[in-house]
Amino acid sequence: MQRPRFELPEALVMEILSKLPVKSLTRFNCVCKYWCSSFQTPHFISNNYQNNLENNNLNLLLSRCDGNTFQRYFSQLSNEKYQNYIVKQNIHLPFFRNDLPSVYGACHGLLCLLDPLKDKAAIWNPSTREFKILPPSSIQRPPYFSPFEETYLTLDDVSFNDAALGFDSKTDDYKVIRFVTLTFVNSEEQYPHPHFMYQVELYSLRSNSWQEIPCPDYKPTETPLGNNYVDGICYWKTGTG
Repeated sequence: MQRPRFELPEALVMEILSKLPVKSLTRFNCVCKYWCSSFQTPHFISNNYQNNLENNNLNLLLSRCDGNTFQRYFSQLSNEKYQNYIVKQNIHLPFFRNDLPSVYGACHGLLCLLDPLKDKAAIWNPSTREFKILPPSSIQRPPYFSPFEETYLTLDDVSFNDAALGFDSKTDDYKVIRFVTLTFVNSEEQYPHPHFMYQVELYSLRSNSWQEIPCPDYKPTETPLGNNYVDGICYWKTGTG
């Protein structure tokens, strides 16, 4: 006698799969295209992170730098009892090989990597080794008029000083916020005095694009991981004066 076939609703299947450790999920990427694409959605990533957080199935990563090549890499540490955080494996970045990126934000197991001297940023999942290279900024750089020199100054440098990664639960979207410093000089002077202007850019993973948002009255400290993401809000240490 043939057994009756029972099919679970896809929503229930995704709920069950979201409770698995990330390492187990990677085995199911080839089951079907729907599963593979579902594992990459912000909603699934967020649910999977929260479930693994409750079950203490998280990976511990140590950011390191090779003293000879100055290349950034990560060491995955064991969080098993009595193993005293031994190194399980080293994870090298599959991108930015000729650059010096640093971690500038973390959210739901995803890392925001940024090279502050270049318009290069990425969102990386070290557990699955999947990554998303962010597109170059399309934000227009405004002109700068110096009232003291009574002339428009030349844009000499664009640097990306700080960034953070967060999850917008209202739009079910991961977003990167990035602080930009514009340096202007008088190109006609031999030793020009620099003038600074600041912008803030917001990247949406859903739209894969940048937009400019209002710049606050403060400037965050320029340190990797100088921010914390808690309950949908990014916090920075700032300086005054």
